[in-house]
Amino acid sequence: MPAELIGGAAPSPLRVRWSRQHAIVNLRANPQDSALMHDLSQAVGLGLPHHPSQCPTGQDRRVVWAGPDDWFVLGAAGTQDSLMQTLRQAAGPRHCAVTDVSSGYAVLGLSGAVVREVLAQGCPLDLDPRVFGEGHSAGTHFFKASVWLWRTGAHEFELLVRSSFAAYVETLLERCTVECGRA
Repeated sequence: MPAELIGGAAPSPLRVRWSRQHAIVNLRANPQDSALMHDLSQAVGLGLPHHPSQCPTGQDRRVVWAGPDDWFVLGAAGTQDSLMQTLRQAAGPRHCAVTDVSSGYAVLGLSGAVVREVLAQGCPLDLDPRVFGEGHSAGTHFFKASVWLWRTGAHEFELLVRSSFAAYVETLLERCTVECGRA
């Protein structure tokens, strides 16, 4: 979906950008294997976070912590094959799972003065910047859709949404914006 303003014809203080143009690779590996973690981090070009709420970002990549041994590596569109090959070569014979999940997810960018208020209607997390700062991430839900959420700026968030839930999330965003009295 192209970038658009939610809330009807009048300009809204919430900007929504859908993108299905990312390479999204799910990486599973043993975090206790420090040599493997080092080699995979080198291959990604970013450190793989060992703790929840971390989302390292580089020039053209982002790593989203999804669990103690589970990460999403996001990159530029069309790079998933080379990224998977690089990760598999870095792992060598060591136990590691590298899976292209690009077609199963969309990235939703939300920004604007009311972004926290809109998200709060369907997300149980405390998104106050003192608690959930820039570079933090978490697996959560937006109403009934399971999402991974991370903060990219003071009034900016991105969500990793399963493609099958994109229309549902879009509909709820439209309703949340109207309910906030922002449309």
